[in-house]
Amino acid sequence: MSIVVAKTAISLLSVLLVIIFLARQNAIVHYLDNKPPGRVLFTGWLLLRLVPFLFIYIAAGIEPTSDVNGFWDEASKASQGMVVYRDFWSPYSPLYPYLLAIGVKFWYSPKMVVLVMVIMDGIALFLSSRFFRPFQPKGEVLFKSLLYLLLPGSLVLCVVAAQEDVWMWLFVILPYLVRERTLRVAWYAVLLALGLLITKAIFVLILVPLFLVEKQKLRMIIPMALVGIIALAILFLLVGWEFTQPLGEAQTLRAPNIPSVINPWFFNAIGVGEKFWNWVGLLISVGMACVAAWRLRHADFRIMLSRVWVILYATMMIVQQSAYSNYIFIFLIPLVLHIINWKNRTEVGLLLIYNVLCVVQPSFWWRLGMPCYLAPADLFSSWQLAVDYAMQILIVLLTIYFIWLAFPTQKTLKRITVRA
Repeated sequence: MSIVVAKTAISLLSVLLVIIFLARQNAIVHYLDNKPPGRVLFTGWLLLRLVPFLFIYIAAGIEPTSDVNGFWDEASKASQGMVVYRDFWSPYSPLYPYLLAIGVKFWYSPKMVVLVMVIMDGIALFLSSRFFRPFQPKGEVLFKSLLYLLLPGSLVLCVVAAQEDVWMWLFVILPYLVRERTLRVAWYAVLLALGLLITKAIFVLILVPLFLVEKQKLRMIIPMALVGIIALAILFLLVGWEFTQPLGEAQTLRAPNIPSVINPWFFNAIGVGEKFWNWVGLLISVGMACVAAWRLRHADFRIMLSRVWVILYATMMIVQQSAYSNYIFIFLIPLVLHIINWKNRTEVGLLLIYNVLCVVQPSFWWRLGMPCYLAPADLFSSWQLAVDYAMQILIVLLTIYFIWLAFPTQKTLKRITVRA
């Protein structure tokens, strides 16, 4: 449980720094208004990403654990020219291990995987600051960006856990920024398709609401279809049907999510692990995202995408039986930079609690042996299991709260119009 204690300590320290930062919010925002954005973000990334990385993995000599070992196995084999899905197993999109393999050529160590995650997180935040700047004052965007770097949900999941989920957000805003600069829908579509090939299969879910609100549907779908057909043809020739390996992850019951929370109260009779839950989860998450996208079809694209993204992947995090709380890293940037009102103490307080829970619970659950609660008696068979289940319930409830904040009701639509 030492890693649980370490993550808890880091999380509480991060929360303390956020509170201190917020106490001087107006002064800091005013100060940042007159500073170059690139320099501020690089300095923040240097102090809150690179320095922790160097301290943990270089100065202290700690070796990466958990998911990093799996990433390293993929990256090292990809760097040797092995074929994904055929020569090694992967739950990710086909280009993901080869992108990691680029780093292997410079530094043959599992620590390289963490460094790549740190770099990609910095790129995602830098592009996000440009993405949100048109409708937020510069100082405000920079202030929120620094808060993101301080939050335990990003700090721990990036530097300690080396999670890649933030890549998905990076590869959805990059195509938009390119489209905005070039005015070419084809580039937008091709980059979205590449995002799917680089990240995870669940990236495809955002394409549904984006297609729904797209005005130039043919110009979007044709380049994406061409990239998809070429990619599938190459994969099928190389590995046959093994390219469907990532889909197998959907049958794995993880926690916390609604199935894991309600399962014991139905005495394991809800059919966890069945494909039925996967389809229910997809219909709910994509359905809510499409409703939100349609309601926001006349809003600024940045507002629409940010809210739809949070709704889609936060909903997926609690309705999909294979989801777990690390998925907060998928939607944390738009949640922090757009959804949360940093002057509202309730929203801020709940976000800080949410961050700590999402960081601590996965490690705690893992070290308990990844328990699947089958009956109410299981919840109280030990204090550790009771604590784990309590954290699961809180994470699910708080996720619902943030989905509610992001969802475009009539009241929020009026407020969005005014802010835009």
